[in-house]
Amino acid sequence: MEDNNSASQHINLKVKGRDDSVVHFKIKKKTPFRKLLVAYCNREDIPREAVRFCFEGNPIKDEDTPAVLELEDGDSIDVRQQHTGLTRRKTECPVCHDDFTNPKLLPCNHLACRDCVLSWLQKEGGQGGCPLCRAPILFSTQQGQGQLATMVDSLPTDRVTAALVESQRVIKGPHICAMCQSNVAATSYCFACSIKLCKTCTRYHQKLPVSKDHSLEQISKLTAERLAANRKATCNNHSDRPAELYCSAHQELICMMCYHTDHSSCPEVKAITDAARKKRTELTQQSQRLKEKGEEFAKQIKTAQDRFEDMHRKANDAFDNIQESVEKRRQEVHDLIQTDEDETMTALSAVKKISAAMTSQSGNIDHLVKSAPDDAFLQTLEQLKSRLDDLETESGTTAEVKYDGDIGLDSKQLTRLKSNLAKLGTIQKKQKQTSTSTKASSATATPSSARRAALEITLHVGDRVMPGLDWVHGNENGGGPGTVTAVPTRRGKTPGWVDVQWDNGGGGGLEWTYRNGAAGRFELELA
Repeated sequence: MEDNNSASQHINLKVKGRDDSVVHFKIKKKTPFRKLLVAYCNREDIPREAVRFCFEGNPIKDEDTPAVLELEDGDSIDVRQQHTGLTRRKTECPVCHDDFTNPKLLPCNHLACRDCVLSWLQKEGGQGGCPLCRAPILFSTQQGQGQLATMVDSLPTDRVTAALVESQRVIKGPHICAMCQSNVAATSYCFACSIKLCKTCTRYHQKLPVSKDHSLEQISKLTAERLAANRKATCNNHSDRPAELYCSAHQELICMMCYHTDHSSCPEVKAITDAARKKRTELTQQSQRLKEKGEEFAKQIKTAQDRFEDMHRKANDAFDNIQESVEKRRQEVHDLIQTDEDETMTALSAVKKISAAMTSQSGNIDHLVKSAPDDAFLQTLEQLKSRLDDLETESGTTAEVKYDGDIGLDSKQLTRLKSNLAKLGTIQKKQKQTSTSTKASSATATPSSARRAALEITLHVGDRVMPGLDWVHGNENGGGPGTVTAVPTRRGKTPGWVDVQWDNGGGGGLEWTYRNGAAGRFELELA
């Protein structure tokens, strides 16, 4: 039977990138490969289809994603960037890894097969996020409304990708002439008729008045991109009829039959070429506006970064000057003490000499009084007494030297100095918080004092939490609830950080680190 403690054990794992960068993960000893891969791609902002992991030197194939890796503390996984051709990556579903079938465009701009999206949502109870980035597929107002299949069908279909997939299928073959009765090999393709032709039929096709102006291409030179670009769109409601018009009100490509039956009263129905020209202009203008906003945001970020770098430099310069002054004064004080010590010890040298002589004679006399016979004691008495008299006379003429100096370190001055140092370097702001747009302002507004106080609680291991008002990880909709697993964390002595293991989503079930009051931000609150 598997050891539950072993299965829940957390380890530190290193993921090494191609540029020698290392990303550290704290994960369970047994973790699904897909979760780790998705978490890494989200953290490094790398497309899922562009990455492959290697474990112990062996590539981990996409087919191995359901497997569970046996990892030990300190193990490393290497990242290999995939150099697969653009066409292959464009036509391969990241979920089933087959060519797209009815590709659906998710709100996060990732693509997946219609059936893959449906099965994924069914597995997640209708509330699952994107299989790649965990961004919501259905908005909260859609969840629980109607059938999931209907909701998935309402997602936009990427017809460009669908055309590319179909073009690849045509190129793969078989290459048989569509006009001949027998299986004659085709050598060319007619873009107008969407058929393959043999050499003989190609010559007739180029001579007939109805088809002599058609564009043909040799099959050996035909590419999926060129074929997709020249494919004629079909009517949304009649797949056997070519699309000729575009209805802006319904955002549909329609045929002439649909126009007369359903769209004749629509306010704006144009030829596809005219509608595409107008929409391209509108989209280009919108893209330019977003680009300009992005450049402005980049300037604001650069300005903030430069300001912080300047603040760091000023702080370092100020405290370096203070430290230099302190060290200089420290040396000056030690020099003063040393000078006074040298002068005092010079004056005490005569006293040291007499003191040594007194100690020596005192020892001799003690020994003589205790050990010498009476006759020997009396014979040396006068000599010893004379020496003691000389020492007494010499000591009487030597001035006493008493040192009563002290270092002038007033405790009150030190307290004031520490207080002034504590006040030095406080950050001053013209306004507490700025925003770059109305949406950003409402998303990051300062909470009320009561709300802020509620967020400043001290979290403990086991507390249940959810994303707070200052959630800054780019996924304001999801992640919670989760459980606090470590306080304080591996971030060292920095206060206000906790590790959280999310129940579903929010890093693919892995552990992540969040602020709870650090640097004025509050990313978590009690669930």
